[in-house]
Amino acid sequence: MYKTALNLKRLLLIGGDVLALQASLLATLWLRYGKFETLVWQQHRVPFFYVTGLWVVGLFVAGLYDLSKARNGLAFFRLFLEGMIVNLLVAFAFFYLIPVFGIEPRTNLLLYFAISLLFVYVWRLLYNRYVSRGLFRNRLLFIGSSEDALVICEMLKNRPLGFQVCAVIHTTPRASYAADGLRWDDRLSALEDMLARERISSIVLGHSLEALPELRDALYRTLFTSTAIIDRKELEETLTGRVPVASVTKAWFLENLRESEKTWYEAVKRAIDVLLAIPFGLVTLAITPLVALAIKLSSRGPVFYSQVRVGKGGQLIRIWKFRTMHADAEKDGPTFTASAKTDARLFWTGRIMRQLRIDELPQVWNVLKGDLSFIGPRPERPEFVGSLVERMPYYALRHLTRPGLTGWAQIQLLTPTTSLEDNLKKLQYDLYYIKHRSLILDLAILLKTIGIVLRRQGT
Repeated sequence: MYKTALNLKRLLLIGGDVLALQASLLATLWLRYGKFETLVWQQHRVPFFYVTGLWVVGLFVAGLYDLSKARNGLAFFRLFLEGMIVNLLVAFAFFYLIPVFGIEPRTNLLLYFAISLLFVYVWRLLYNRYVSRGLFRNRLLFIGSSEDALVICEMLKNRPLGFQVCAVIHTTPRASYAADGLRWDDRLSALEDMLARERISSIVLGHSLEALPELRDALYRTLFTSTAIIDRKELEETLTGRVPVASVTKAWFLENLRESEKTWYEAVKRAIDVLLAIPFGLVTLAITPLVALAIKLSSRGPVFYSQVRVGKGGQLIRIWKFRTMHADAEKDGPTFTASAKTDARLFWTGRIMRQLRIDELPQVWNVLKGDLSFIGPRPERPEFVGSLVERMPYYALRHLTRPGLTGWAQIQLLTPTTSLEDNLKKLQYDLYYIKHRSLILDLAILLKTIGIVLRRQGT
């Protein structure tokens, strides 16, 4: 139920942006020509329909459909402005590279940009102030330990997704530092009264029903209400985009990672990988002479660099990259990748290639071979995998799916993973991807990766 509400919020946000952009076109034509003429509307309707689609994609790439970030504030306005400026440049390129529409929209496009900036921003202000917090407000009652309740309250601080913890039934003594402003009770018998008084939409369970039979009986009496019941771990997964450490058990893997259910998805994804790898391969061949020249002028050594990585099923694969480090960079043995901005092993053109991800292009060959996919958990070196498996027993299960050039963990963790804690968090993101992987999620990862590359983040 709550996931449906989140999807509806996102769809409403996209739909409102589309309507705001269409209203901006009408306002532009009225201001430009002083009246609505059928011929003028027909000339602009089709090309600006494509522009609207491109601009919505641009806003997605900028991260403006991430519900936890799409809030009023300076950070949101900066992302919004950056996204709209990029959209303007894309629109100019669209009209002048595809001149089949028969219009020269220089003035119209600039006017449309200014009006769109105003209309979309006003819509976002109204959405955040009235729609998101009113129409989709989800009032929660938490049942569990007081410490777990505080963790959930902190995660939901400022109601980024419309969730608000309003009451707690604590099964352990209330912590002295417990959050104020909530109704606290230690009696399960108070459940029905709290549901009514606090207008609760959903109950979040911090305990299993098997562990507390009396909790099961209390919840049974709420069946005739419209209250949803949410598992705490599932809520954390939705809020953070990663599988909580406490969830990772053998039972969790058996319940959530049934590979037989992904057969068609894997087949379609493989076909898409091959279709995309062909044009990317041609681009790689075209720029290889220039990249080779830049490498040779900057550093002695080969143009290409290969490494053994761990692929699907734990099989060893050899991946290829354009060399970005000095030839003797790992004379003391392999180390976790450092930031491209500070890694002393990189030569200067290699640093630029690393930041723009140009060094990754030869891996298109690995995609064609089937060693890699465009989207999936990043493959690690066997030296690191052996060490991490010893420290994290379930680490090897990230190899259930084909590794990728970019993945869910890469767009969430924008800094190199250099510690055990970092790699544990990365594993949690990878498990989330493996559990939820779909063509829609893959497309979202691809678009967000484009935004990260354009902003030169994550290196």
